[in-house]
This record gives sequence, structure tokens and C-alpha cells, in this order.
Amino acid sequence: MAYASDVMPSSSHHQNRRQQFLASIDSPVLLMAGGWISRNYPANWSAFRADSTFLFFFPEPEANAAALFDPKDKSVTLFLDERTSADALWHGPTPSFAEMKKKLGVTKIENRADLDTIVKKKVGSRKCRTLAIPDPRATAEAKKITGDKVDFFNTKKVGDPNLLLAIAELRNHRMPEEIAEMRKAAVITRDAHKLAMAHTRAGVTEQELVGHVVGTFSKHSCVEAYGTILSVRGEVLHNHDHSNTLKNGDLVLLDAGAELPSGYCGDVTRTWPVNGRFSPAQRDIYDIVLAAEKASIAMVRPGQRYLEIHLESARVIADGMSQLGLMNGKAEDLVACGAHTLFFPHGVGHLIGIDVHDMEGFGEVVAYPKGRKRSKNFGTAFLRNDIDLATGMCVTIEPGIYFVPAILHDATFRAQHKSNVNFAKVERFLTMNGKRGFGGVRIEDDVLCKKSGPDVLSKEVPKERVALEALIGSAC
Repeated sequence: MAYASDVMPSSSHHQNRRQQFLASIDSPVLLMAGGWISRNYPANWSAFRADSTFLFFFPEPEANAAALFDPKDKSVTLFLDERTSADALWHGPTPSFAEMKKKLGVTKIENRADLDTIVKKKVGSRKCRTLAIPDPRATAEAKKITGDKVDFFNTKKVGDPNLLLAIAELRNHRMPEEIAEMRKAAVITRDAHKLAMAHTRAGVTEQELVGHVVGTFSKHSCVEAYGTILSVRGEVLHNHDHSNTLKNGDLVLLDAGAELPSGYCGDVTRTWPVNGRFSPAQRDIYDIVLAAEKASIAMVRPGQRYLEIHLESARVIADGMSQLGLMNGKAEDLVACGAHTLFFPHGVGHLIGIDVHDMEGFGEVVAYPKGRKRSKNFGTAFLRNDIDLATGMCVTIEPGIYFVPAILHDATFRAQHKSNVNFAKVERFLTMNGKRGFGGVRIEDDVLCKKSGPDVLSKEVPKERVALEALIGSAC
């Protein structure tokens, strides 16, 4: 399998995507890449990462770039900073506008300093749309030029709904070169997980294992697609604290993914025992989660509603917990009353692509199509989308079981589910392992929706208990 050093999606691929976009809009659209954002003082910048939609249409975008898409004449005008001798001194030679035009295949390249003047002249009296992006200065400039009242921190105002849906239609259906990128990300993510497993032993710190993960990404010209979650306190869903030392009896939960320079990324979670052998309790819970994940993955196919995939994991978890005596009743009934959410309090996954939570910033207009609304019930309210899957979409499937004291000791939940949950037996899980508690188990894979069935891009990351036990601590 090739690594990130291979050529990212080609110029012709991006040209095709831009033409598809032009065909889907009826008014001009101004997109901003965003610029350098200072880390602590003005000249010390954080690493530049272009806005995802801009990155979707242009390979290796420059900081401060902008682009005007005009469906009237099918043109794409790219705006880049002027090439100066000072830039060459500090950053090396930069291709000229003529060279960039030839490389990218855009209609025209203009000086970035002239963006306001040129856009207003070309657009005239027509309405020009834009998107709010993470860079507040770029968003403010786009708002001033277009008059579009967008707001990055309000998903209802990030952009015109029709524009968001047009972009989502393209981004949600992977072309071959995009799928190839996601396979690369999955391979690098695999190597990072396996290295962390191999270096796991009692006495090692969480931070040391994180170093192996992030180092693997860096080795292959990648960055973290999101803040790496690696913790023996897996019941904390987004746990970015890495200060603990691993102890025998602990479970390590690693949720990490590589992001390629193209923006395409992986998102994989694995859970394993520090001492290399699952205890009976760890085995029982792990096997339930693995069965739930496999059952939901099997449902990934065109036309399948994502909510039903979530509910399948919920039913498998409820059935397994009932068989262990931790819950009482039939799986369907336990899911219907929401009792399962005390152990599985989140959605089964999300879209993934050029964002790890792909287009989550676009809000409900993409995540919950017309006629569907987010549940208000605990647990199910956190389901990130309720779409119907289609060929080319990519989603994560990531069920889990967690023993969270704040949930399982909650008086309201205890009263509501006193007949559904064996709280006395649950207490043993909260106090086991030297009073540190069981923690949590999550298993997550990246799955491509195909006509032939689910294609698990991350299938090479070990998750069967036998494979994990053979690998844990093997480098120590």
C-alpha cells in the first residue's frame, strides 16, 4: 500500500470537481482558503490548513488564496498573493502566476490585493454567495465583499442552504482518487495504532504512546486529523489528557487518525488491555462491542438510513448487557425506553472525508435532511447525522460501552431505569480494578458505502482479541 508521499489527487481531478461545482450553482460564489493564524505572537504562526471546501477544489492551496466561481461564463478566477523578493528570501522561490495557471487549469489568476475590486466588477448587480470559514479575518473580508451575512460559529448561518447542499452533494460522493487518499490515511493510521499496541506495558505513560502515534503520522508527512485520544480512562469520550501511567488491569483506548496533505483522513478507535490479556469482564464487554460494530458495518449499503445502523448497535449492546445480567429485559424494549444509553451514550458514528467529521460545520441542513429532526432524548440526541447512505459516501461505525460514574450514579437515570438496569451489579464495574473502575470500550472503523456492500478501509487495524493479544507489548 502506498503512503502519503505519492501524488495527491491530480490537477485534472480538481478541475473536474470545479466544473461539477460550476454546473450546480446559479450565482457567483467566492471561496476563501484562510490564512496563517498566530500561535502566540504575530510572526509565530500555527501550521496553515486551508478551509476544507477550498482544499476540496484546489490541491496544495496557498495561504490567503481566494477563488471566484462564476457560472455565467463557467470561469474560475484564483487570487494569490503577489510574488516578491522578500518572500523568496524567507520561504524560497514560488511559481509565477503563469506557472500556477498552467498547473491548476484555472481560467485566470489575479493579484490577491485586488480581490475586492475584481469580484465586485465581475459580479456586478448579481448576488454573490460565500461560506464562513475558521479564519475570522478571511470570513470578515468575504462578508464585506459579498454582503452575505455568514457566521462560522452558527451552523444555521455558515452559508446559504442551497450552496451547502450543492457542496455536500460533491463532497459526499467519493471519486476514485479521493478513495485512494482515504486508503492511504487508513494504512498510516494502522501503523500508528499497531506501534502503540506494541509499546504498551505497565509503567509506560499515555504520553509516550501518543508520541509513537503522532511520530508515525509525521514520518509519513501527515498530521493528526484531530486531537489524539489515548487514555486508560476510556469512559471519558473525548479524553485528551495524557498524564496517566499505564497499570495492569487498565484498558487503553486509542482514538486517532492520520490526515494527509490533501486533507483526507482516517479515524480509528481500538481498545486493548495493558497487560496483553483480556480479563473475563473485559472480554465480555469487548465482545459485545465488537459484535455491535460488525452488525452495524454489515448494514452499510446504498439506501440504508443511518439511524437504523445506530439502532442496530444499540440493540446488540442491549442484548449483550442483558445476557450478562447488567440489564433486564428484551433488547428491543431496552432500546425503546433508552436504557441502553446509560452505557452507549453517543451516536454510532459520522461522515468522514476531507474533515474528520465531514461537513459537520454545515449543520442540520446536511446532517438531518428535510423531514428528519435530531432526537431530544439522551444519547440519541448525539447522533451526528440521519442521512440515507449512497454509493461513495464514507462513514465511521463506532459503538461503545462505558461505565461512567456521573451517568450511572445519576439519581434521575436510576429512578427512570430502576427496572431496566441492575445497578448493584453495575457498581462492581465502577469499583473494580483497584477502585479505578472498568473504563470504556470503543471500536471504530472507516467504512466506504459501495453497491457491493461495505468496504472497511481500516480493516487492517487489528481488532480481534487474539490478534490484539499477540501484538500488545511485543516491542517492549
